[in-house]
Amino acid sequence: MSSRRIVIIGTGNMGRIHARILGDLGVLVGVADKDKATVEQVAKEHGTTAFTDFERMLKETEPEGVIIATPTSTHASIAQTIATNYNGIKGILIEKPLASTLEDGKKVAEIIKKRNIVTLVSHSEIYNPIVSRALFLIETDAIGTPQTIIHDRRGFVAPARIPSLGDVFEDIGVHDFDIMARISNGPAKLYAQSNTVGGIHNSGTIMVKFHSGTEHFFHLSRQYAGRRRYMDVSGTMGVLVLDLFGQIIKVQHLDQAPETRGDTIQLPERGATIKVYGEPVREALNDFLRCIKTGATPRVSIDDALCALEIVEAARKSAESGKVVDIEVRSRK
Repeated sequence: MSSRRIVIIGTGNMGRIHARILGDLGVLVGVADKDKATVEQVAKEHGTTAFTDFERMLKETEPEGVIIATPTSTHASIAQTIATNYNGIKGILIEKPLASTLEDGKKVAEIIKKRNIVTLVSHSEIYNPIVSRALFLIETDAIGTPQTIIHDRRGFVAPARIPSLGDVFEDIGVHDFDIMARISNGPAKLYAQSNTVGGIHNSGTIMVKFHSGTEHFFHLSRQYAGRRRYMDVSGTMGVLVLDLFGQIIKVQHLDQAPETRGDTIQLPERGATIKVYGEPVREALNDFLRCIKTGATPRVSIDDALCALEIVEAARKSAESGKVVDIEVRSRK
């Protein structure tokens, strides 16, 4: 069992998921939320202490790590407070996105980097084993050079919750923008359109065309009956079709594919299905605990989060102006 001491700020949907997993791992020492009834219920369920003031919790429990699972608009201010005032904190996990704006995200990053605090931003899809496997197949040239990538992420969010989550680009788009940055980088042009609910972008389509020729298409929506999480990656030698919920990759080769390079990995036979299982949030938390212990950089670092926020702001700008926006996706290497 880990000896880490972790607390959670916020006991909404994601806070409760973190509490369940951290309780299982035996590292949860406190939960905080302004809603007294909710936080006391969560604390009782997971055998920990409830607080209605997160700063009091930090002083009394003296944790090594903090999970910030509050409404999006509060992420930056809470992270800055912790990084500035609590010297014993070794790690902060911030639920996605890092902040509502790139400006706020940069301010948080500056303070955290000065303090050398391990920071993981929970773009949890990066921890989905099916995404990890697909990225490995792409990186090892299994389907040749990616040419067209379609990202389809749709579901339903009750209108009452939308203000606390922010727009669709920051709320769910960051997952796919981070995935894109692990496949493609360099200068590109972005064009976005959206529909709004109460003045907030709630669904949108985005096209990003890199100067290299690779194209990414995104369909993001929080007004869809059901849940869809799919990716389709077309390369010069084949195609990967991902079902991110079912955790299935279908690998298909082009009939007249170029000859495979000698160092390319051996793929399963045509039409084969690769199935991998896992719980992305649990994997993110395991990475967080590991990085607190070792000082290593998490798989989703604060720089990855800033990169995703740059794309969020470009999508907003394009959707609101109706114009194409120039972007530069930084290489993660």
